[in-house]
Amino acid sequence: MASGNTGMPAGAAHAESAVQSGGNAVKGLAGLPFQLFVPRDPHPGGRVLVSIHGVSRNAHEHLDLLRPYAEHHGAALIVPSFAADSYRDYQRMGRRGRGPRADLALIRLLNDVGRHSGLATDCVDIFGFSGGAQFAHRFAMAHSRRVRRLVLGAAGWYTMPDHKLPYPYGVADAEGLDGVRLNALAAARLPTLVLVGEHDDCPDDEELNRTQTVCRSQGLGRLHRAQAWVRAMKAYASARGESAAVDLQVLPGVAHSFCDAVVEGGLGSRIFQHCYAPGFNPGLRKQAHNPAEESCTGQLACRDHMGVLVES
Repeated sequence: MASGNTGMPAGAAHAESAVQSGGNAVKGLAGLPFQLFVPRDPHPGGRVLVSIHGVSRNAHEHLDLLRPYAEHHGAALIVPSFAADSYRDYQRMGRRGRGPRADLALIRLLNDVGRHSGLATDCVDIFGFSGGAQFAHRFAMAHSRRVRRLVLGAAGWYTMPDHKLPYPYGVADAEGLDGVRLNALAAARLPTLVLVGEHDDCPDDEELNRTQTVCRSQGLGRLHRAQAWVRAMKAYASARGESAAVDLQVLPGVAHSFCDAVVEGGLGSRIFQHCYAPGFNPGLRKQAHNPAEESCTGQLACRDHMGVLVES
């Protein structure tokens, strides 16, 4: 294994052990399909990262590109899959009348995986990209005790810490989410890293929410909206005598692509350094080898990588 904080071992793509698939012990739990990767050498402190896909439902790509980093850092990787035909409102956690509650499905999944695998899933690290980042920050506002650290990649728009705006635009209420009380201050306390591509600020992106409420309070493109949300969270916490643990980093040369963000923008390194090696600046040292560069096609980035993969 490479020494220092390079983010990945130099020989990760040439490990000798084969990935194993299967595992009936966790099949079908919680009714939410998922993939679980357990590293060969789990960190003794217990590390679990949940990665939430965007509206393209590219869960396999999240597993393929992030698994080598999980192996290096000794972190288990859980990748749920919110199907379009059932979890159509998962970005907003599944409001009443719009399908099942995505936040509760994830909580049930974490509880079940924890019971059957022995992993510590009561409080996990969460990463989400695009629509997944929408879900992730709203989940943190609703269930902050289940989140240790948070990474948001290029969300299309945000729930603002504004008590004058109703959910999902603000936190005045949690309309459509029975039993939920949104807590923006608790979310602001969570160590949160917001990542957006340098070129991911096109106001004409057809996938963006273009309602007047969002455009007026957050801006027109993803980068401007991320900047507006980070400023708002900091101001919200400051007004209550606290400091928000929310920061923004821009990925150089990257537009709105999860694969490009990992392979070209250093997204994978930044996620895992934020969660498991605080204080390291990935820009200070060039990674010796990035296994994610070997695949961007939905195939495994490292087929002979160490660890155990369980699909459900």
